[in-house]
Amino acid sequence: MTSNATSLLQTEDDARTVAGHLGFLTEAQLAKLHEIRIGECLYGGFAREFATSDGERIMVAALTRRQFAELAQTTRLASTFAFLERLLDADFSACGDVYTYRNTIAVLLAPWFARRNIADLAAAFAGTSVPWVRLRDFSDQPGS
Repeated sequence: MTSNATSLLQTEDDARTVAGHLGFLTEAQLAKLHEIRIGECLYGGFAREFATSDGERIMVAALTRRQFAELAQTTRLASTFAFLERLLDADFSACGDVYTYRNTIAVLLAPWFARRNIADLAAAFAGTSVPWVRLRDFSDQPGS
């Protein structure tokens, strides 16, 4: 889920194949949808889609303690999340609490992503373990 286009091309092709087998491509074509109707909740971690300042959409995930800590650091929300942990009596180093409060976490992260474009995000997440990827809708051509 990084911004490495070469390794993502095969993954994107595989995802389109699976989406086709599940009927999502046909549904998108018939209903003129640009995204599938299934949410991106991921039990035991955090995964969310965000809009960027250049009109793109990205998916970011934090599946491990380290990834969540690096996401918090990169977005400069570490102290905000620490305050939220105290307020909610939560522990965001525990996947269960990250999952429980995923919507609150997403609300806090959304403005940060909305102020940045894809190039900004590539630079911000370079050298971190945070998995992220630019999302494409079903109307995009593979590899574009």
